[in-house]
Amino acid sequence: MNPPPALPAANDGLLADAFSIFVSAAARLERSYTQLHDEVAQLRAQLEERNRALASSVAENARMKVVHSQILDALPCGVAVVDARNEEIVLLNPEAARLLGMPSTEKPKWAQLPSPLRAMIASGPSQTWRLGDEQQIGVRAAWGECWLRVRCTSIESAGGRMDGSNSATLVLTIRDTTFQKQADEEREASRQMMALAEMATLLAHEIRNPLGSMELFVSLLASDEALNDQSRKWTENLQAGVRSLAATVNNVLRFHTPGSAQLAATNLPELLVNGVEFIRPLAQQACVELSFEEALGGSRVMAEPGALQQLLLNLAHNAFRHTAAGGVFSVRARIEPRNDARVAIMEFSDTGSGISPEDLPHIFDAGFSTNRQSTGLGLAVCQRIMAQHHGTISATSKLGEGTTFRVELPIL
Repeated sequence: MNPPPALPAANDGLLADAFSIFVSAAARLERSYTQLHDEVAQLRAQLEERNRALASSVAENARMKVVHSQILDALPCGVAVVDARNEEIVLLNPEAARLLGMPSTEKPKWAQLPSPLRAMIASGPSQTWRLGDEQQIGVRAAWGECWLRVRCTSIESAGGRMDGSNSATLVLTIRDTTFQKQADEEREASRQMMALAEMATLLAHEIRNPLGSMELFVSLLASDEALNDQSRKWTENLQAGVRSLAATVNNVLRFHTPGSAQLAATNLPELLVNGVEFIRPLAQQACVELSFEEALGGSRVMAEPGALQQLLLNLAHNAFRHTAAGGVFSVRARIEPRNDARVAIMEFSDTGSGISPEDLPHIFDAGFSTNRQSTGLGLAVCQRIMAQHHGTISATSKLGEGTTFRVELPIL
């Protein structure tokens, strides 16, 4: 059997070269695999780090969402987010729900928004209002009429910003300005009252001088012995009318001209006698019997005689208005001990219609009156006079039986 033919030496060289190339490629492949393995490990580490960051960001977003929700819930003003185009309420914090009178336990509906607010949103920004401006609207709340200031701003949306076509999501900031509006109205009313008071005081000053002259002339006329009975009756009625008008003028001046009284030692019995005689024409005109009793001796008090006479005149006027013809108005005065001192007690009683229990706590309030013929200043002036004299005034009454005013003054 013949041996195989020997391979050429050139083939041995090619095989060696191929094996060398294979070894080199395998080495390069191993290096590439190692490099790829390192890169994959690095990418995996980066991915894990980013996953951790993403998880942290999601948790932070969730936490911030809770914080933002808590901030919205705690805001002292109302915040509402609405989709004007689709007429949907996106968000409503509790204060907005309270101010708008809407339920906070369920998803609010567009129709539940107060009609003035819906009308404002529907009108869109125009010459009437612009974005960022505050509009005042009135709504009916459970506790009564409520005034709100609403600021409207627009949020960027896929449809663009609001351009008058109600195409944007709107943020409404709502504040309750009811108390502010009431305060403004009260300030305006107070300003008007002050102006009215100044005018009334000016008129009272202008009237008082000629009225004093009329009082003097009427008194001189009443003392004329040549008057017949009819003329004397007319004179007494004129005298009563002038004194009634003088009482009203003096009430206006005393009420709208604050200040302390000029007190001096005064003989109280003499002052009361003069005061009773001063109101006698008024009693005669009202056909009311005037009764007077005093047991004061020679008591003296620190007083302004004109102020106490005004007090007596006001109480008499009040009694005559509410006492029918044939009734009685009584003035009684006495002394009572009080701790280590003595006080003069003066009671002014009538047999008139009396004061209802509901009205009794308010009779000394300025402007309060159940009679259209009264200015409501008489009893308020009486209380002010007593405060200036360091005394007190109180009232008791029974409907249908009459009223008694009790005045207490410290005796010297």
